[in-house]
Amino acid sequence: MKSLLNCVGLVALATTLAPVSASPSLDLAALYESNTFPRDPNLSSEDARILRRTLEKREFSLVSENDVLKSYDYIIAGGGLAGLVLASRLSEDSSRSVLVLEAGMSGDEVKDRVDPPAGAFYTSIVGSDYDWKHPIEPQPMLNNRAGTWPRGKILGGSTAMNAMYLVRPSQIEVDAWQQLLESSQDPDVLTGASRWNWNTLFAAMKKSENFTAPAEDAWEVGGRFPYDASTHGSGGPMSLSYPRVMFSIVGNWTGALDAVGVPPQEHPNGGITMGSFISPSSINPTNLTRSYSRPAYIDSLPPRSNLHILSEATVTKVGFSDKVRSDGNEVIAHSVEFAKDAQSTRFVVGVDREVILAGGPLGSPKVLMHSGVGPKDVLDQIGVDVVNDLPGVGQHLQDHLTAGIVWESRVETAGDVRAAGADFSRSAEFLSFINDAVAFINSSLLFSGNEGVYQQEIQGMLENGTQTVPSPSSEVVEGYKAVYNLTASTFWEGSAQIEMLMSVISAGQISIQSAIQHPYSRGRVYINSTNPFDPIVIDPQYFTHPADRVIMRQGVKLVRQVGTALGDLLGPETTPGPGVATDAEIDEWLTNGGANTQYHPASSCSMLPRKWGGVVDSSLKVYGLANVRVVDSSVYPYEFAAHLASATFGLAEEGAVVVRESAFEVPSQAKLDDKDLGAQGTNGASGLKSGAVSVLVAVGVSVVLAW
Repeated sequence: MKSLLNCVGLVALATTLAPVSASPSLDLAALYESNTFPRDPNLSSEDARILRRTLEKREFSLVSENDVLKSYDYIIAGGGLAGLVLASRLSEDSSRSVLVLEAGMSGDEVKDRVDPPAGAFYTSIVGSDYDWKHPIEPQPMLNNRAGTWPRGKILGGSTAMNAMYLVRPSQIEVDAWQQLLESSQDPDVLTGASRWNWNTLFAAMKKSENFTAPAEDAWEVGGRFPYDASTHGSGGPMSLSYPRVMFSIVGNWTGALDAVGVPPQEHPNGGITMGSFISPSSINPTNLTRSYSRPAYIDSLPPRSNLHILSEATVTKVGFSDKVRSDGNEVIAHSVEFAKDAQSTRFVVGVDREVILAGGPLGSPKVLMHSGVGPKDVLDQIGVDVVNDLPGVGQHLQDHLTAGIVWESRVETAGDVRAAGADFSRSAEFLSFINDAVAFINSSLLFSGNEGVYQQEIQGMLENGTQTVPSPSSEVVEGYKAVYNLTASTFWEGSAQIEMLMSVISAGQISIQSAIQHPYSRGRVYINSTNPFDPIVIDPQYFTHPADRVIMRQGVKLVRQVGTALGDLLGPETTPGPGVATDAEIDEWLTNGGANTQYHPASSCSMLPRKWGGVVDSSLKVYGLANVRVVDSSVYPYEFAAHLASATFGLAEEGAVVVRESAFEVPSQAKLDDKDLGAQGTNGASGLKSGAVSVLVAVGVSVVLAW
């Protein structure tokens, strides 16, 4: 019989743990109050104070429709990762009022599914009412497979449901952002381009963090993997650490990669990601719960009278003044319309300074298009009045595709522990488990010395690649060319082409995924209905550029080499199986089911010059609009070789600085009359309050478990 102690290496197992109910629900607050909850003896007094405060029952800034005021300085569309960071930072100025409108529910009802890190696998909210379940169009290059893209429809957004990796992009990739903007010689992006480089984003990412080193016992089982605390922040809102449970095969990960030519990386979050390492995750080590944008940036705050958060409020459009323009002849946003659902009353709330879109790469372009900002051909076709013809809205869409090889396991996995059903499988320690073994691999390792040949071939396919761009706009095509050339040169050798991840969540199985990081295929999102509650159309156009398939195929081959290096720890390969061996057989497997999304869409509101199909300038402001910004992963001009959460926390931190530096105020002649604010279609009666912001009674009281 396999030894659990040898597998997880927890000294805490020598103590008596209070039995926890076999139900998926885990009362972490009660467990903490008992004497059996694991406590870190090195817990600082500040961390202890925060934990005590966040465990208290108290009111917070969640309000009802009847509490919403007639106007706010800042209205944030989307209460996900970036939206809640912005809300927290902008409301630090007590003289400014902030409203967050989040389409999803608060999430209080599913805290027992969200809070345990292992819930990402075993009690996931993916597929539930807390998931947008965005349908994607059938993909011709994947045998017309369709499917869905999960995205969080909940306060906290996808940070409440993701796999919790906090993996940063490399310095080369981030510095290339500034270089790309500067290469355009376009004044819209030259001014401010210098803030989109590694030094700035590195500082912003660290600002968001509170790093804790791994527990000694788990670290021992994990092979005493290297980590560098100096590359992380301390005292920030987002906790990042490592699970209290690790499995012995994790300790073999870097050695197996080294055996196939991928060296260990000792400083993976300091700007060089190439190599293999054990990634920190968004785990709060004080109570072993998921750290995500809501508990980190909102629940940890004392109540703020100038911050209102309304859940179940879908932004249906931004309203613009037809009376006056800004000094720069830009259209001025004067209001935001929202509703609970298609059958509910529409509310209009005024904006005094700025509207900030933080709906992600699907939500933000959708709001823009329903507001009349986007490609004229798309808007004309469905009868949306065009406020600003901006061809790049919804274009440049990119995503990471992944494929996984599965073997039988000859060592114990997390899935085995859970399947055994012992009390330990319901403990806070076990439920802190999350996958964390990763590697990033460049072209020279992937193509074994032939990378130059493939690079020349890809560079020679540029003009053919432009034929796959799903836009009639020459501006969008020029932007594709600029990013294509960057990807085929700077990123080819200097950045990772694939990421590998090892998973031990299933009983009796080990899987290793390979995911393409810098795809050449481009998709788009667009609307085909005037109803803002209809789904946005998503067409990622997977594999429309043949280089993506070649890179993924090479990744599959390298994964199999890693499996061989793991030796007796693995049994026979079960997926796709040894019968899938030739290039043609691997391609067929990828087409018919092997290749799937890694859940990292980006770039649909790209920060590029307008002449390149850009949507926002270097201050995150939408072209042609005086006071609308986009702050989320849709603004990245290209995919990073990383999981996007860490970079987007940094983006949102820096975005808050950008917003606060702006002095723009909506002129009185551009604002709506009071009769046009509030509930619409109810004889003009307003459902919104006027006057100064005051302390509100929250609609719910919750136990906040994480910081």
